[in-house]
Amino acid sequence: MLDRGSDADTGTDVVDVSADGSFDIQNQQRRGMPTWEALKAEGSSYFQKKDYENALAKYASALVDAPHDQHHVLHGNRATCLFQLKKFRDALVEIHKALALVPTWDKGLIRKQCILQALHKAQGPKQQPLGAVYTDKASVIPDTSESKESQLVWRRLMRGLESANQDCLDGVFAKLTNETDFRKVMYPGMTADDIRNHHMPRTLKQLLEDPWYEQEMIDLMPKIQAKANSVLDNVKRKGATVGDVMDAATEAILRPQVLREAFGREVLTMLQRVATKKHAMLAQDASRIADPDAACALWDQLHEATLTSLLGADSAPRFFGVQDDFLGADFVPLVRSDVLRMHKQGQLVRGDGCHVRFLDVSTDSNKAFADNFPALAELVEKLHALPHEINHKRRRRHDHNPTAIQLCAESTCATTLVALQAGESQPMRLDCGIDAQHDNGYRITCIYCISGMPNPGLNDREYENSEPGGGGAIQLHTTSNHHATLAAVPDRIVVLQSQHVLHGITPVPDPSSPMYFVLFRIHGSLE
Repeated sequence: MLDRGSDADTGTDVVDVSADGSFDIQNQQRRGMPTWEALKAEGSSYFQKKDYENALAKYASALVDAPHDQHHVLHGNRATCLFQLKKFRDALVEIHKALALVPTWDKGLIRKQCILQALHKAQGPKQQPLGAVYTDKASVIPDTSESKESQLVWRRLMRGLESANQDCLDGVFAKLTNETDFRKVMYPGMTADDIRNHHMPRTLKQLLEDPWYEQEMIDLMPKIQAKANSVLDNVKRKGATVGDVMDAATEAILRPQVLREAFGREVLTMLQRVATKKHAMLAQDASRIADPDAACALWDQLHEATLTSLLGADSAPRFFGVQDDFLGADFVPLVRSDVLRMHKQGQLVRGDGCHVRFLDVSTDSNKAFADNFPALAELVEKLHALPHEINHKRRRRHDHNPTAIQLCAESTCATTLVALQAGESQPMRLDCGIDAQHDNGYRITCIYCISGMPNPGLNDREYENSEPGGGGAIQLHTTSNHHATLAAVPDRIVVLQSQHVLHGITPVPDPSSPMYFVLFRIHGSLE
C-alpha cells in the first residue's frame, strides 16, 4: 500500500536556509501570508480528512516558497494525493519529479512501484511484451516492437545488477557494479561522506533508476545490442578462420557478458551527456540567480579593471582578468596552513592526475569543515560572493558589454581544492562547450592560487603571449587566439569566461612543494 500523506514527510528534518546560508525572515514570513511549512501542514490536514483535491492545491502552494531540498517531499506528497484520486499517470509524473531531485529517496522509489502496479491493474490484462519481464511496468511500454525489445534488454541488464554473481568480463561494467570502483569512476575526488550528504546514487543500480538516466539508456539499447553483436561476430569470424567454430552454448554464455561490457562503456558517455543537460538546466533556473542586492554583493572584491577585462569590455577583448592580493598578505599563511593540515589528515582524495577535495560550507553537514578549517572556509565564502558582486556591478556599468551574463549563486560541488605534486599538471581545458550540445551552463571560472613556485622567465605579474618559462604556471588560451602565461603567485585570482578561455597548468617541478589552488565554477545564463 502507498503510505498516507501524514507520514514522516514533515518539515522538521531540513533547516530552511537559502543557498548562501542566510535565513530571510521577511521572505519567509510575510505579514498575512502563510509560510510554506504552514501550507504543507494544511495539505496534510486535508489529506487526513481525505480531501485530496484541497491537499493537492496546498502542496502546490507550498512548493512556491519551499527550499529546494524540500521539493522532492512535496512532489511525493502530491503523487500520494493523485494516487488516492486514482489519477495514476499524473501521480507517476509527480513521483518522477521527486526522484529527479533525489534519486535515492526510499519512500519515493516505493511510491513509484505502487503507482506502476496500480497502472498495470487499472488497465486490465493485456498481452505482455516479449514474455513480460517486470510486469509492473509492462503497461507503459510504447507499442512498437523496437521499443519493446529495448525495454526488455534494459530490464534484463537491470535485473543482472541485482545478482551477486555477475559473470561479467573484467572491464568497465565490472568496475561500475562494484560500489567502491563505481564511486571512483563516477565521482573522482568526492569522499563517501560527500556522496551521502548530497543524496547521490552510490551504486550503478541506484543511478540508473533515476528517470533522467533510465530513458536515455533505453534509447541507447539498439546501439548497445549492435555493438555486442559486432563483437561476437568478429570473435566467431576469427575463430572460424582457424577451425574454431563457436557453438550455441558458448555463445549463450558469452553474449550477456559482451552485452554488459558494451552497456558499461555507453553508460560513461551517457552520464556525461546527462550531466551537461542537468548543469544547463541549473543555469537557466531563474530562482538561482545571484542576488545583486545581497550584502555580499557590496564587498567590492574585484577591481574595475579586473571586471572590465573579464567581461570583454575593453578595446581588445581577452575575457579574463588577473588580480593579486585577493585576501591580503596577513590571511594567506592561515589559508595555506589549513590546506596543508587538510592534506596531511588525508582529506584530499586521489583524482585524475591530482588530489582534490570538494568544498561546501553552505550546509549544516559541512559545519565541521568551517570549524576545523576556518581560513579556508572564509576563502570559499568570499569566492561564493563573487557572482552576487559581478551581477551587481554589471547592472550599474554603462560601458558597452558584448557578453551579458546573469550569474547564479554557488551550487553543490562547484568549488574544488586541487593539489598538484611533482610532475603533475592540468591539461588545457575549456570548462563549457561553445555549441548547444556541450553547453553545460558554466559561465565564469575562478582560479585562486594558494601556493606556487617561482618560474624562470616569468615575473610575479602577467606575462602575455608567451610559452611557459617554468613548471606550475597557469596557461591561458582564448578562443580569439590570445595567449598568456601566469606565475601561480599566492593570493592571485584569475577569473575567466568558461566558454572563451582554455586554461591549464604546466607540470610542478619541486617534489617538496606541491601546488595548491581552488577552482570555483559559476553557472549562469546568457541574456
